Parts: sequence; structure tokens; C-alpha cells
Amino acid sequence: MQTDMVWNPLAEQIEHGWDESLPKPLPNPDDLYRPTLIGAWAEDRLIGGAFVMPDSQDAQALVSLGADKAAQAFERSRCMIQGIAVIPKHRREGLGLKIKRYCDLWAAQHDACLVLSIPTNDAARHMNEKAGYDVLPPQVALCIEVTDDDNAITCCFPIDGVVPDARWAFHIVAQPKWMPLAVGQETVKGTGAHDDGGGITPEWMYRAVVS
Repeated sequence: MQTDMVWNPLAEQIEHGWDESLPKPLPNPDDLYRPTLIGAWAEDRLIGGAFVMPDSQDAQALVSLGADKAAQAFERSRCMIQGIAVIPKHRREGLGLKIKRYCDLWAAQHDACLVLSIPTNDAARHMNEKAGYDVLPPQVALCIEVTDDDNAITCCFPIDGVVPDARWAFHIVAQPKWMPLAVGQETVKGTGAHDDGGGITPEWMYRAVVS
């Protein structure tokens, strides 16, 4: 019942960017690193919620390149916030920002170092910026460099263009544990390539090695 209570406002309120192909997560009483619904409650009433998950969808890009080890580390160390919703009567109370920061904490506690989201309007963009996220310009591809058997692979993930103001936002919440990390933006807008031979020249905004 609580799962439905969190899922329903997310599905109803997120007009753009809601991926209807994703199944509703099962309850996660053991708090494992898997698709999870997070609820915010006050006096036993739901006032907001979020949907977080390992970034398994983007990891499939690495599988398609044959970089299975990198794909596993990518999925393990990247967390995707699929959506945040606040019950209408509790909006403008800073609750969305608090939920956002809790999602970051949840990711870090599960050894994910990078949290991703896709704000689709000005309000969501401002919330990401207040939470300390780097917000890319609209429709610019996010670039991430990963390593598989000592080979660096650059993957750039485009925005599909359906929502004009959609953009990537990312936040580093912990030091990398699974592999070196480089994240930034594609310098040539809109190519949206997955590259293993150096054909892309990303602008790296963050780079770190595994400590």
C-alpha cells in the first residue's frame, strides 16, 4: 500500500521525463541498491516521494560495446533519480530539495558516487542547482569516461529532444570506489555518440581516480 502511495503522485505529477516503461519497484525492506521508492511522511501522511535506481539503462550502452566489466561498475556507481514529487498542499516548503538531498545520501550510502537526474523545467533546474548539482545546457549530451581492461571508453548520452528544456544534471556524492571517474559534457551539441576510439572531445568537468 505504501508503495502505491508513493508511486501514484510520481506518475501523476511528472508530466515530462517520466519513463512509463519502468516497472513500479517492489518494496525494499532490506534497503538494497536496487530500484527504490522513497517516501516523505508527516504525521503518518505522505507528503512527498522519489524514485531512485541504479543507472542500469545507460549501462546497457557499455554492454553494446562489449565492455561488460565497465558496465557492471557503471551500474554500481551511478544512481539515477527518476522523479521527485511533492503533495500540492506541501509545495513551496523546501520539501523537494530535502528529498533530493536524501536521495544523494541514499546513493552515497550504497557506494554510488555519481547521481544523475534530468530536470525538464525551470523549477526542477533551480532545485538541482540549490542541491549542488552541475546542470548542463538544454539538449547537451552528458559524457562519462569509464575503463574496461585498461581501455578508456567515452560514452555520451543525448537528451531525446522531445522536451525542449530538458537537460542533464549530475552531482558527485562520494569518491569513486569501483573505477576512475570522468564526467562532463559533449562539446559538439547533439551528436549523441558512444565512442571507443577517440572521436569525441568532451569537456570534462570532474575527474577523479579510485582511491
